[in-house]
Amino acid sequence: MGVVRAGDAGAATAWARMQHVTVRILLTNDDGIDAPGLAVARRALEGLGEVVTIAPAGDASAVARAITIDRALTVQRCRFGDGREGFACDGTPVDCVRVGLLGVVAPRPDLVVAGVNLGANMGADVTYSGTVGAALEAALRGLPALAFSVESRAPGWLDEAVPLIRHLVGEVLRRGLPSHVALNVNLPDRPLAAMGGVCLARVGGNSMHDRVVLADDGRAGAVSEYLVPCDGPPSAAGLPSDFEVVAAGEVAVTPLSYDLADEATLTVLAGWDLAPEVPCG
Repeated sequence: MGVVRAGDAGAATAWARMQHVTVRILLTNDDGIDAPGLAVARRALEGLGEVVTIAPAGDASAVARAITIDRALTVQRCRFGDGREGFACDGTPVDCVRVGLLGVVAPRPDLVVAGVNLGANMGADVTYSGTVGAALEAALRGLPALAFSVESRAPGWLDEAVPLIRHLVGEVLRRGLPSHVALNVNLPDRPLAAMGGVCLARVGGNSMHDRVVLADDGRAGAVSEYLVPCDGPPSAAGLPSDFEVVAAGEVAVTPLSYDLADEATLTVLAGWDLAPEVPCG
């Protein structure tokens, strides 16, 4: 059984058949197994399928698509405050997805949901995010995936996002996604009634964390902060950036692909003389 793929022939018929089959959903994050955003996502997914939570045992933020290669991973069963069970993995978010895809601790999933991350994952930060990295790992392996983040690190309205998360995941289950694509969803931190809707957005060029903090030599506890310049990509098809959408109080939805090859530059490079001349015998 699989999630309906976008553009598949007979998608409606396939979805009708799926009403009688349980969809398996893998839930993970990068804030750790005890993060409040994970609990909110779990509530949002209730009733959409069989949800299995495999998340890092502790905070694993900003590790992107890192994996553990120098030791064996440990996966331990745990129980949440609501009585549900999950699995804590002492690795990265991508490790958690890879473990889930093995089908060893639970049946192999049909869809992966990552989040809800505390703090936005917009602009350049999508390349650093463990939450986004987990969703891209699923996409790389051929599964539809969504990454959810909320703009504030201490959100006051996170519970309000439950129906939005549920609706967007339901749309992916109904309609599917193109192969190797994940949806990156950024939520404004405000009451549901105050949100302006859902808007498609391009990846902005800036980062929420465009600074480097260095310790000053010779002065205990002294640090210096440096801004890191970031030149954003050009606007795509007139779409607003994810920063602009969330600042306007709307939910930003951005499709991401792990294929980073730039088609236009490949065409340019095809006309270069890339191979050096090698002298004969």
